[in-house]
Amino acid sequence: MREVTREGTREGAALLRLRAGQLRAGTQCLVRELRLDLEPGQRWALIGRNGAGKSTLLRLLAGLGEPGDASLELAGEPLRTLSPARLARLRGYMPALPHDRFGISVLDALMLGQREPDEPRALHWLQAVDALELARRSLLRLSSGERQRVALAQALAQEAAWLLLDEPVSFQDPRHQASLARLLREHVEPGGPRALVFSAHDLNWVAAVATHVLALLPDGAWTAGEASQILCEPTLRRAYDCAWQRIERPGRGALWIAGD
Repeated sequence: MREVTREGTREGAALLRLRAGQLRAGTQCLVRELRLDLEPGQRWALIGRNGAGKSTLLRLLAGLGEPGDASLELAGEPLRTLSPARLARLRGYMPALPHDRFGISVLDALMLGQREPDEPRALHWLQAVDALELARRSLLRLSSGERQRVALAQALAQEAAWLLLDEPVSFQDPRHQASLARLLREHVEPGGPRALVFSAHDLNWVAAVATHVLALLPDGAWTAGEASQILCEPTLRRAYDCAWQRIERPGRGALWIAGD
């Protein structure tokens, strides 16, 4: 797969193409000269310290943020020209903290996000995230972990080609973290028609899911490429300003542990 770096990228077909001189939050510059071509079959992780710009970038990619000088194309079309209906068909977005104002049922919430309400398909996605028993419960009566899985089911129920997830497992117990990693790997397969971008702080979960990683570094710098290249001690130390230890496990993936 193609490596993408700040120095440039080889041109080719991309599901999403981003060119941005600066990514800003108010007066603060978060990322400079960002150039990314994200292709079908890829699972991209956004990593970096708090405030690095991960959520801001996800909102921009979803068409919800202020574009500034950024140029974005989704499926070959300029993002700014897409109608809300067209955008909803192309991408699903899961915020880090959903805000619910009405006590509608979980099942109704999923069907409201579908292009055409389809109860069997909505129930399928609830079952996929281990939330089927919540179908008739009010959104206002869910725990943080339950609401997060329902939010993921809502994004999946759109059945869009492009999936954007902000901290999809931050409230999940270890069993659900493992099952959701497996679900996302199966949903976005290398060579398949779909693509994924997600943010996460658990680097071991990132390593279990991501094919590619974009690391947001201090002073607006960044580096990106295949996960095996980006998940290394020098890059992680620069991204998080702490030491990292890699523990090898024969027959299994390595573990990353933050040090002093």
